[in-house]
Amino acid sequence: MTEKQEHLMAVDGGEYCVAHWPGRGDPILAVHGITASHMAWPRVMRALGGDHAVYAPDLRGRGNSCALPQPYGFAQHVADLVALMDHFELPPVIFVGHSLGAYISLDLALAAPSRIRGLVLVDGGIAIPTQSSSSPEERIKRMLGPALARLEQDYPDRDSYRKFWQSHPAFQDADGWNADVAAFADYDLGGEAPALRSRVNPAAVLADAYGPMDPAMVNRIDEIELPMLLLTATRGLLNQPEPLLPRDAVAVKRAQNDNLQCAEITDTNHYSITLGAGASRVAQKIELFISGLK
Repeated sequence: MTEKQEHLMAVDGGEYCVAHWPGRGDPILAVHGITASHMAWPRVMRALGGDHAVYAPDLRGRGNSCALPQPYGFAQHVADLVALMDHFELPPVIFVGHSLGAYISLDLALAAPSRIRGLVLVDGGIAIPTQSSSSPEERIKRMLGPALARLEQDYPDRDSYRKFWQSHPAFQDADGWNADVAAFADYDLGGEAPALRSRVNPAAVLADAYGPMDPAMVNRIDEIELPMLLLTATRGLLNQPEPLLPRDAVAVKRAQNDNLQCAEITDTNHYSITLGAGASRVAQKIELFISGLK
């Protein structure tokens, strides 16, 4: 794959950062998770076999788009992504979304179905079962855990921030900590020592976290009339044995939806599915999915 370029384009409120890997093949729009950036994707994109043109934004409130103001939430993300497709004059894209990006893809597919050829949902897109007795804020805190805690903390230097990620349960597998995770961590950090801080805006995270818990999300995937491929990790955000998307919930949706294909990416967790051991297999699945589109 060609070397990555970074572009700043105008959207409502300021500048929106888009990473671009040039290519002549099918365009791919790759959208990251809730506390991530476009740096969730390089390992997957390097493993793609085709000469694809890849566009991977930093969502509003993250990375080099961190200065963009409110509103946050799915409607604004859809507007920003449509602006991206207009700016680069893209034909219909293959949308690849990880975690939050997968949920956003469903709203984009409903808002602008003619702009998308198919959806690849990476460990997201199916409503996550919740306990009705807990508040949305409690569920968000329980689910995101250390990912939220890091956003309010200052770090004296880049090495200390790397050590935070190195100790994260999701990166304890063999090759769990690798050059791509280190680059992901380095890109996320902003400010000046000794008060470095993640460039993920906590207000954006909290606003966006309500999207996957919207009661309408239970049936959102059933409204999509485009080809879809759901790729799931076999372990959770903290490397726990239970995956983020329960297997029975995935099986129910697969049985109900003729547009939905599903595959597990074994021996991966919610992070390593793109940043580690799962990246090459995710890339292979994307290629097969694209080759099957009409």
